[in-house]
Amino acid sequence: MPRFSGRTAVRVSLLVAAANLLAQPVLAQETPQPQADEQSGEQPIVVTGSRLSASGFNAPTPVTVMGADEIARRAAPNVSEVLNQIPAFRAQSTAATSAIFGSNLGAATADLRGLGANRTLVLVDGRRVVASTVQGGSFTPANTVDLNTIPTSLIARTEVVTGGASAAYGSDAVAGVVNLILNTRLEGLRASAQYGQTDEGDAEEYTASLAFGTSFGGDRGRFIIGGEYNENKGTGDCYTRAWCAENYGPVTNPAFAVNGLPASLIVPGVRTATATDNGIITSGPLRGLEFNPDGTTRQHDYGTYYGAGIYQIGGGDERNPFFQHYSLVAPVTRYSGMAHLEYDLTDNVTFFAEGSYAKVKASQLGAQVRDLGNITIRRDNAYLSDEVQDLMDANGLTSFTFGRIGNDFGPTRMTVDRETYRAVGGLNGQFGGTWKWEAYYQYGRTNYHQAVANNRINSNYTRAVDAVFDDNGDIVCRSTLTNPTNGCIPLNLFGAGNYDPNAVSYSFGTALQDTHLTQHVAAAQISGEPFSTWAGPVAIALGGEYREDIASGTADPISAALNFYVSGGAAISGKMNVKEGFLEVGVPLARDASFARSLDLNGAIRLTDYSVSGSVTSWKLGATWEPVDQLRLRVTRSRDIRAPNIFELYAPRSTSFQTVTDPENGGAFVLPLSILGGNANLVPEIANTLTIGGVFSPDFAGLNGLQLSVDYYDINLEGAIATYGSQIIVNLCAQGVAAMCANVVRDEDDAIVSITNVNQNVNNIKTRGLDIELLYRTALGGGDLTLRSLATHVMDLTTVDVTGRGIDRAGQNGAPTSQPSGVPNWQVNTSARYSTGPFSGEVQARYISGGYIDNTKLGPLQEGHINNDPNSVNLNRIKAYWYFNANAQYDLIRDGDRSVQLFGAINNIGNRAPPVAPSSFGPTNNVLYDVLGRTYRIGIRVAY
Repeated sequence: MPRFSGRTAVRVSLLVAAANLLAQPVLAQETPQPQADEQSGEQPIVVTGSRLSASGFNAPTPVTVMGADEIARRAAPNVSEVLNQIPAFRAQSTAATSAIFGSNLGAATADLRGLGANRTLVLVDGRRVVASTVQGGSFTPANTVDLNTIPTSLIARTEVVTGGASAAYGSDAVAGVVNLILNTRLEGLRASAQYGQTDEGDAEEYTASLAFGTSFGGDRGRFIIGGEYNENKGTGDCYTRAWCAENYGPVTNPAFAVNGLPASLIVPGVRTATATDNGIITSGPLRGLEFNPDGTTRQHDYGTYYGAGIYQIGGGDERNPFFQHYSLVAPVTRYSGMAHLEYDLTDNVTFFAEGSYAKVKASQLGAQVRDLGNITIRRDNAYLSDEVQDLMDANGLTSFTFGRIGNDFGPTRMTVDRETYRAVGGLNGQFGGTWKWEAYYQYGRTNYHQAVANNRINSNYTRAVDAVFDDNGDIVCRSTLTNPTNGCIPLNLFGAGNYDPNAVSYSFGTALQDTHLTQHVAAAQISGEPFSTWAGPVAIALGGEYREDIASGTADPISAALNFYVSGGAAISGKMNVKEGFLEVGVPLARDASFARSLDLNGAIRLTDYSVSGSVTSWKLGATWEPVDQLRLRVTRSRDIRAPNIFELYAPRSTSFQTVTDPENGGAFVLPLSILGGNANLVPEIANTLTIGGVFSPDFAGLNGLQLSVDYYDINLEGAIATYGSQIIVNLCAQGVAAMCANVVRDEDDAIVSITNVNQNVNNIKTRGLDIELLYRTALGGGDLTLRSLATHVMDLTTVDVTGRGIDRAGQNGAPTSQPSGVPNWQVNTSARYSTGPFSGEVQARYISGGYIDNTKLGPLQEGHINNDPNSVNLNRIKAYWYFNANAQYDLIRDGDRSVQLFGAINNIGNRAPPVAPSSFGPTNNVLYDVLGRTYRIGIRVAY
């Protein structure tokens, strides 16, 4: 009789429960009952995105709306998960993309157009939110908003402005705006609890939420409060999945010009050639002499190795150390709470106050020590065996270079604790029939604490591994001979685990960093209709805002000296303020004319003065034209800005790693230290944006339930703030640019040790594409059928660097090492939902078009591919992917305002493994592709 483990039993129970929900019979009834949580996410396609309040005005900026029901149906634990399924977003910052990086663990940001989360502005009810992220080595930009800080239980809908909106909303709205709209009219109690896990039994997730709303004082006052708890226990490392055990990775082939193979090879069975778990000699006549666990030696099995780079094919240690330890999905626990109060002081004046608190705790295992042939061992090292010393003498060697993977020391252990507070208070009101006004003050603060334990102290480690005998025959550090009180404890690297634990305590420590972000905002605006033209009232909005951002912090002395293996660097200290004024006007030009049902013109201008970088102007000019009732056309031309944020200006030096090819050493593949930091001389980025599109809503031929929108966008961003990139710095130095060589540090063997890579206004970014949205609703078989499809076609996503070289990452489905992910040419998210009586079910299909791993390389079947070219690769194509998800809800009780509902969801029904696409995350691109496999969620909701 078969036996089942506890995990297997839970997994089977989840599968049965979810399947039962999905298989509920369709109960035909005379009058289908609406779902309790139906929200504006299923309203007709909205054309808003303006500060104007005129009821008849049609703004020319396209907006996609996702309602609270969308989050609820998919059992999503936060709003970012649903947003990232909109094809216009890139999921660059999630719990699955933290990899070995400790900074900003647990953050979930919004990245429209693949331009970076720092170019997507996040608002709550139209107001800014204090940033949650800090500078670091991860792909999460500093000074962005963590969407985990807002309880989903209080969100009524999310409006996504998919176009430049700086004139309306200010800096950062280059790619667009995510505006979280709170349900301030909530009445009664809402509660939910859910559990989820993967088919492998990991990534267990617990989520609970509670929200309450009521009116008081004869309906003059309204109060809502809500909270949310979520805990995801994360997963093991990449090797918990069969597709990772194949060990696909990139191998350098420097002899491509003569051996007939491509210059780069993406193959299975990749191991490190320049470092092993027990240590290996990497230079001279003893190259390839590998140590056994007990310190004896053997010849290393190189498998297939082409003589350069850090990787070989086959042979060596069983596992690739670059895929070990760090979780596929990092464990994250978060709490969030929010309250909103408003009270009508008079019939025309309302006081409002709002407060929120969020705490995110996350952890991750990071990189173990990876010395890739960069340690120098001298002949008199006290831990060398007589055998090795005799071999050195026989070959006339006084030293050799040595590589070792420090798995016996263990990986770094990273933890992040982040608290975010926000308080808002103000007044709003109306007068004169059409005029509305608002004034408020907002305070926000984020307290960020990061610790990286078991972290190598570089200088101590260097002293400790240089061990010798003293005059008494005792093993000591060489440095102790001249400085007897330096506390150094010698460390034996030959073999695994042959060290004194006290030596590890001396050579390893904990990096600590605390950062505090404070934001003050004072803003006021007024909008109304001062007069009318022949076509209707003219709408106007004007206002101003003052904002101050302050960053301060502390760091331990070793971090401040950049002396840790992995470090957030020194503490930041800086502040900046901005003063803004804006004006927006909407002018109707025609109503019910022979050539137009409506024609509107919209213009806006914003003057912004930064304390650091001076004044800059953003503007927008747009129009909407409705020639017939069924068709509305829109166009917008705008000049948008993004000012350097406080981290880009003042971030202290910090360290990370970036893989580069060294042109001065035969194209060797190396992993030097990358030193990052801010630059106080940065100026604002400037974007010129064009959007053209329309909305088709037929009311004939049985198509009155159909709505279709198509919008073309073209964004040209100049002076984009970025780093040159380690590879560009090294290449330019090799070409004789002396200023770049000053940023490259090499050791006595001419190997790259570190590269300084600070922020600059260096790049231009150009992107063009199409957004398509289709919605169709109809009655069917006693119920309601809803079909919705969102699609984005990216034609270009080109970055032009300081050398004038342009890289188009549209169609790049990979995220090459040390680079952010590209974006597919096409992404489509289609869903079909059917509701009848107490049952509602939905099937979702996500499509990712085929593309390339790296658009800077040429693989087979690509035009221009030749094996003996330096940009050749044997594998570069990723085929198209489909993912299928399903969810269902069933009302156990539905009695007026009272309801009890069971729900469940299955994601990646086919349990499809991700494609081969080596990246900083491992053997695939975690940004685009699911690395967990099939997952289940099931829960219950109660409303009263």
